[in-house]
Amino acid sequence: MASPSHLSLTQRESDVLARVQRGLENKAIAYELGMAEQTVKEYVSVLLRKFGVANRTALAEAASRMQLTGDLGVDQSWLPQFFREAAPQICVLRGPDLRYEAANESFRRAVGDRPVIGRTMRESFPELTGQGIFERVERVYATGELEIEHEAERSWDRGNGLERRQVDLVLQPLRDGAGVVNGVISFAVDVTGLAGPGRTTELRDELATVLDLIPSGVIFADEAGRIVTMNAAARRIGASSLDGLGPGTPLTRALSGETVVDQVHDLPGEVSSVQIRVRVSARPLHEPDGGIRGAILVFTEV
Repeated sequence: MASPSHLSLTQRESDVLARVQRGLENKAIAYELGMAEQTVKEYVSVLLRKFGVANRTALAEAASRMQLTGDLGVDQSWLPQFFREAAPQICVLRGPDLRYEAANESFRRAVGDRPVIGRTMRESFPELTGQGIFERVERVYATGELEIEHEAERSWDRGNGLERRQVDLVLQPLRDGAGVVNGVISFAVDVTGLAGPGRTTELRDELATVLDLIPSGVIFADEAGRIVTMNAAARRIGASSLDGLGPGTPLTRALSGETVVDQVHDLPGEVSSVQIRVRVSARPLHEPDGGIRGAILVFTEV
């Protein structure tokens, strides 16, 4: 197996990989890229060796995980276990019509083992119409911006008719070798029965682990503006400096009930003379009775 820390792809390898992820066979890839089918076969063999996987399905899954983290140096032996066995419900959708490309066992069980691979999200889940989830995923694809929902209420058929559930949800855009969004990966944790008065804004351990993979900074604050938890990206760029900021900041606006989208803000860096500029979005977190119990902020360096 090639050393993952030194894994890199040529442009042609990236072109072939993107089409393997879409589920295309060698003949279709050759037609799209204007090359011989045997040449495509050779590229696929090289990609299998580079990624250290045995088949095209595993290649597509590993590539999606690496796109999520933005780092080709992720431990390859860990990725398949995370994707197939992780408690979060994980799925990958590709193309502007958001067609399911992959799904882990948790996702399959959560949807009653209905067939989804190769079908669009709207075709697979007609019962989600009118709940806003289609529009949210489509927005992530269109804008390339991360979306997070906390204790979102959704109704879908898990195999025994419609059920109302609550989920913590992360929607992360996926990009091709040129940086263009070509899909969305969804992570969901079912928190039904865990919500209610007295619950803190701490995420379940499974979702917190997922958040640490995301290149955007994510923090959760309580109703007093104190940061309860943050992911690795937030710690790296010093997001704790958002705690306790004065009126007009994304945090205080979210705690007053406002949703803030793409506000540019300067954070002090580790060296006092250096400022880090970030683009911040924030929204309030609500109690079941409608009261505000905290806020979530998502930000990226600009």
